[in-house]
Amino acid sequence: LVTFDKHTKFNAFVNEFMNKRIEAIKVKNSGLDKFCKMILNASYGSDGMNTEKYNKIKLLTKDKTIEAHTKQSWMNDRKLADNLYAVQFNPKNCKCNTCLQVAYFTLDNAKYWYLNFIYNFMYKCLDMTKIHFVEGDTDSAYWAISGQQIILNDTNQQAYEDNLHQGFKYVIKDQQFYDTNAKYYFPTIDGDKQDEKKLLGLSIENEGDEMIALAPKNYYIHTFKRNQLTDVIKLKGVNLRQNSIGKQDVIDNIVNGKITQGTNMRLGQLSNQLQEGQLSKTYCMSKMIQSKNALTGIQTKMIVLKNSQSCVPFIYGLTADSYTDSC
Repeated sequence: LVTFDKHTKFNAFVNEFMNKRIEAIKVKNSGLDKFCKMILNASYGSDGMNTEKYNKIKLLTKDKTIEAHTKQSWMNDRKLADNLYAVQFNPKNCKCNTCLQVAYFTLDNAKYWYLNFIYNFMYKCLDMTKIHFVEGDTDSAYWAISGQQIILNDTNQQAYEDNLHQGFKYVIKDQQFYDTNAKYYFPTIDGDKQDEKKLLGLSIENEGDEMIALAPKNYYIHTFKRNQLTDVIKLKGVNLRQNSIGKQDVIDNIVNGKITQGTNMRLGQLSNQLQEGQLSKTYCMSKMIQSKNALTGIQTKMIVLKNSQSCVPFIYGLTADSYTDSC
């Protein structure tokens, strides 16, 4: 059991759980690895978002997970190992343990180090005319790099795949600056997880030969999974196991504006009112299907009001004259 003083030992908390995650990765304990990752992610951002939705996650065995499906608070579950599941509940009461100062500092700090890497490293030693920003999130970025090219044919599959791991090697314009400063960002000890996961450090997570992004956390990428090039789709809010969404759907959205629908299915339990003479409630298990837009166009415009620094969302049919600025 590790205890931390509230709000005063945040750095110690991150170090402790990061070290636990690294040890779990070394011994191939995927359950503990994912558990530490969820704890860290929840502390970094979720508490600072005004989503009015807080979830409770428990690690349960397969039998306990099946039993959890009968509870009204059950929401979702995810398999971590053969007999280990992360089960998500919707509690009646919720609490927020991260103060807003910590949540906003963490977000601002991520932005600072993000831009620090781009302007104080990439722009100084890499040829940015050969690098194109595709999409990014709070702590990650995808770049298209025009480095050494190998045309794929029937005889050079292995050479083609090996070439995809070139990183920034062929776009370095100042080798001395790169060699001097790369150690502050990238892992320097091959195979050392402690070095790869160091705080404020960077590591390459995915490499591939094709990517189409609609928005952060909403993209298609052709990348390596289990040492094999595979199509990967990332979406928020849609269960990809229950929906068949592929590369062509992303292309059709960009080219033709096609909106792809998705459905999420979950089991829910409803209880009937206790009738006179009954000793216990009766429960009914039902299947609930929710339809939603999986792929839509993204709107990046914003209206700036006249003689003001205020901005309002862009809505078709409305102009700045449609709004009243009371400032």
